[in-house]
Amino acid sequence: MNYVDRQLFGVTQELVKRDVGLSDFQLGLVGGPAFAILYILAAFPIARLAERWNRVSIVSLAFGTWSVMTAFSGAATSFVQLLVGRGGVSIGEAGCAPASHALISDCFSPQQRTGAMSIFGAAGPIGALTAAIGGGLLAQRCGWRATFFACGALGLAAAVLFRLTVHEPRHRADQSVVGLRAALRVLLAKRSFLAVAAAGAFAGFASYSNSQYMVSFLMRVHGLPVAVAGTAVGLILGAVGIVMTLSTGALIEHGRRRFPRIRTWLPAGGLVWSGCIFALAYLARPAPLAIGLLAAGSLGQHFYLPAMYTLAQDVAPASMRATSAALMISVVSLVGYGIGPPLIGLLSDTLSAAAMHTAGLDPRDCLPGSLGPCALARARGLGLSMSAGSIMFIAGGLLFGISGRSIDRDMAR
Repeated sequence: MNYVDRQLFGVTQELVKRDVGLSDFQLGLVGGPAFAILYILAAFPIARLAERWNRVSIVSLAFGTWSVMTAFSGAATSFVQLLVGRGGVSIGEAGCAPASHALISDCFSPQQRTGAMSIFGAAGPIGALTAAIGGGLLAQRCGWRATFFACGALGLAAAVLFRLTVHEPRHRADQSVVGLRAALRVLLAKRSFLAVAAAGAFAGFASYSNSQYMVSFLMRVHGLPVAVAGTAVGLILGAVGIVMTLSTGALIEHGRRRFPRIRTWLPAGGLVWSGCIFALAYLARPAPLAIGLLAAGSLGQHFYLPAMYTLAQDVAPASMRATSAALMISVVSLVGYGIGPPLIGLLSDTLSAAAMHTAGLDPRDCLPGSLGPCALARARGLGLSMSAGSIMFIAGGLLFGISGRSIDRDMAR
């Protein structure tokens, strides 16, 4: 549900754009900084609380909060109201991952942890699949507002069920508490942590931009209706992602005996592959070729998340695991959500305006939802901007490869 509510805006944003009258840059602000800034500000206090208090209660309260704010977003009638709603979603979601990662790490040994994190990480593509297909169908039939209301109500009920059925481990790995400054000093002294955080930030830039604009790309460039575009994206990011994310744990856990550095070069190779193929996909015609290339590119982008989450736990002392997860996720969110979608949106607006000028059009005459040459110019601008953004995957892959030089030493320390 965390990922369903997070991805839902990207699936429905073309409908939101027409209804509320937003530019691509404003869509990027709502989907990016509105989420990332408050997420980061809330993540550290909640992570510190998770190292002292009941983590199941923290996740339950967070679950209820982001579900209520998802429903609030469905009632928004202006850009500012959408910013407030998405900001509320981010505050709630900031309580999910750090506490969850710490719980999982208490239940699994380092040798089993990548497999466990792969299962947990599969929530991302499962959520993307659900939001894209279910959200796209519901939005086409009932409208985007009803879709947000339905997801919020379902999440609130699930939050109550979670609290009643999940229990805190009786024996926590470490009851000692370290100050935030001391914990950050320990984590930031580890080169592998810094390299993987930077790799995740670059990969997140491209990945979160894909999540937000891929449905819009298929609708604008290839003329697909929202339900069909949502289904295609659900299969590309969801179905492919589920298989590849779950495979990551088995591949790394079985392969590390023979290839100790597989935990870094497998994600590195996957990200480089994704960057190259996605860059081609956003320029390809016709629609079947573009969708096929998007699916091929998606094969490589799902290796890095389980490996990234696991490293954040492996190099951290038990008393700092929630803080380590919060720091890793905050860096990725700041660049991925905070910079990725708005920058791609701004680049799309700029390139679209340039295409309009080339066609002899005045951008001020091309209102949201305009057809004909205006729509063609917007389609070209979005495709070019997303192709350029895919290069960030390649940068992330190179940084992931660099991290392998110091992981073993940082774990020993």
